Amino acid sequence: MKMNQSLHVSTTALALLLLAGCQNKGPTPKEGSSSADPAPKVGSTEIGGAHPAIGTSDPHAGMAPPHSPGATHGQPDASGMIDVGAIAFRVPPKWEAQQPESSMRRAQLGASGSAGPAELIVFFFGAQGAGSAQANIDRWIGQFSNPDGSPVSDAKQTSSQISGLEVTKLEVAGQYASAMGAQGQPQAPQTGQRLIAAIVSTAGGPYYFKFLGPDASVKENAAAFDQVIASIVAAP
Repeated sequence: MKMNQSLHVSTTALALLLLAGCQNKGPTPKEGSSSADPAPKVGSTEIGGAHPAIGTSDPHAGMAPPHSPGATHGQPDASGMIDVGAIAFRVPPKWEAQQPESSMRRAQLGASGSAGPAELIVFFFGAQGAGSAQANIDRWIGQFSNPDGSPVSDAKQTSSQISGLEVTKLEVAGQYASAMGAQGQPQAPQTGQRLIAAIVSTAGGPYYFKFLGPDASVKENAAAFDQVIASIVAAP
């Protein structure tokens, strides 16, 4: 009799334990949710916000935006001055201010010449710049060669102060080939080209002025380029 009573008590206790376990299955899923929903993709937050350059077609996404966004970006004001951020400069009378083709270009101007048009582009890449001034000068010189393919040896480099800012100027001519063409392929060299460039160092980062085109046209507009650099002032 005692054995039957003990067995009954054990069976009852086991049943109570099983019942309690069935009633405690954890939090109930929210209404309308599915246990089959996929887990969030690792890295989705970075792609969508913190690193906007990742997964985009613009390799320069996330860089410093233009100082004056919109249709008037890179355009002169009533006095002929173009504000490109930390500095402003005056457009030469016979030069044409064009709409910059990318966010890297703070200004873009065209100049006519006897050998064809030349183009001035003002670049800005943020406070970090694009390397040291000398590294850029050396790279630009390296894009030029003599007709026989040998390196040029007569590039001219000078330094000066404009409105209290350090300006490094380069002039080089010859056969020109940039690192890459428009489609990311090596560009065929262009003969008879000239580059006059200036790197203007500001507290907010360097500005790169590159005036490139046919040799004769650039030389004809060299004085106008110097006027551009001489007109540089701190932007209001």
